[in-house]
Amino acid sequence: MTDTNIRTSPRRILNILEEIIVDPDSFTAKKISHKLKIPLPTVYRHIETLCEEKYLVASGSKKYLPGPKIRNIILKSLPYEPNFTLRRSYLRKLTNDIEETVSLSIPIGTKLVYFDRIEFHWPMQLNLEAGDHLPLHASASGKLYLSSIIEEKVIQIFKNIKTPKTAKNTITDLSEFKKELKKIKSQGYAFDNEEWFNGMAGISVPIFNSDKELCFCLSTHTAKSRKDINDLKKILPVMQTAANNLKKVLFKD
Repeated sequence: MTDTNIRTSPRRILNILEEIIVDPDSFTAKKISHKLKIPLPTVYRHIETLCEEKYLVASGSKKYLPGPKIRNIILKSLPYEPNFTLRRSYLRKLTNDIEETVSLSIPIGTKLVYFDRIEFHWPMQLNLEAGDHLPLHASASGKLYLSSIIEEKVIQIFKNIKTPKTAKNTITDLSEFKKELKKIKSQGYAFDNEEWFNGMAGISVPIFNSDKELCFCLSTHTAKSRKDINDLKKILPVMQTAANNLKKVLFKD
């Protein structure tokens, strides 16, 4: 990075924002100042502005995380990425292969949000749209996401959402939920066995980035009269193949 690239305020702000978004756990204001060769007071001034505008939020240990505006920008931009058509072709193929509606969701802070969906026209299915939130404790994708983060945070999230029992198998006991997440982490995929809605079952598989961080969940939910858990196990290899294909598209330069 040349001095010319960091000389103006707009470039400095963008460079600071990029460093924090790429690796929020590693960068403090002092580290950013040293790496970008920007005076520390200037770094603090720009970070303060970014926090005021909700592009960043302060966390513990003098670190900063992407704020709600950044997350909303990312979410809204995903449907228009250059490989949109190819991505949707893989989703449509999966829909036809398993004869069920399939969805892609993405973690946004402590929420999991649908951002793409291809429907297979059955009379009974979940009526969800892009932007809708999934319950972290009751959906296959929600549990899969929680299994990827540290236990201390999971415990706090579980307590905060109060885990309402929405179906006969909704897990509301913390110790039971921790066992469920441990199992999911070990096997690498998650089921919803009438935990979200009675009479519904689901399966979700992860899509990781090059740093092995969970960035997307590929899932389907179905009426148990069409597919039970054993049937969903049979389509697991097809789901995993689709996830691998989507990974190549989603993270293609």
